[in-house]
Amino acid sequence: MDPVIEMREVSKYFGSFKALNNVNLKVSKGEKVVVCGPSGSGKSTLVRCVCRLEKHDEGTLEVLGSKLTKDEKSTLSIKSKVSMVFQQFNLFPHLSVIDNLILGPTKALGLSRKDALDRAYTFLERVKIPEQAEKKPGLLSGGQQQRVAIARALCLEPEIMLFDEPTSALDPEMIAEVLDVILDLAKEGMTMVVVTHEMGFARKAADRVIFMDKGEILEENTPANFFKKPQTERSKLFLNQVLNH
Repeated sequence: MDPVIEMREVSKYFGSFKALNNVNLKVSKGEKVVVCGPSGSGKSTLVRCVCRLEKHDEGTLEVLGSKLTKDEKSTLSIKSKVSMVFQQFNLFPHLSVIDNLILGPTKALGLSRKDALDRAYTFLERVKIPEQAEKKPGLLSGGQQQRVAIARALCLEPEIMLFDEPTSALDPEMIAEVLDVILDLAKEGMTMVVVTHEMGFARKAADRVIFMDKGEILEENTPANFFKKPQTERSKLFLNQVLNH
């Protein structure tokens, strides 16, 4: 099967700092990949390059068969097909939940308001908060706001979902409710790349675990082998720190 994401020798610089260093990665359709590693290892930069919030400087990056270049046209070809959920919820505070959800489908996809509303309520049901539709985001808990953000991403009906530390801004008791929603999506066959420190989620949901440090992929493994027999001393140290914290 042709990969839906393929990176070949991809590097990204911020000034003189090399955030990604010759990264090679393939993700197949329907695959769930968890990316983990210490802070500053390049995890967020990796997913931000895939959805073109950042542009890579060297190497080749193809998403859904389109080669992404500095040319804006290459970004447009994947824009509605790749959705991202961030650490911070990035909801518009002055709009109701439902208006946050229909903005993308009406503006980016050209859906009618009625069709966008139908789609929005479908995905609010999916994330189990349809009763919050008319509220402003500020009246919701952090976990509810993140579920709204996931529903908003789903409203574009993307082929690939990217998550960048989706639970890092949440109180501990809210983490499980958000991870459960992402787990449900994983079971439905959505192609997903999830940057997270939640190792329990990696065990349950991932087809493959990627471990990064200093802008490089140091290990690719099945969840079972990653947790039982990590291949590098650096990944062993990382697991010891996060599992025994």
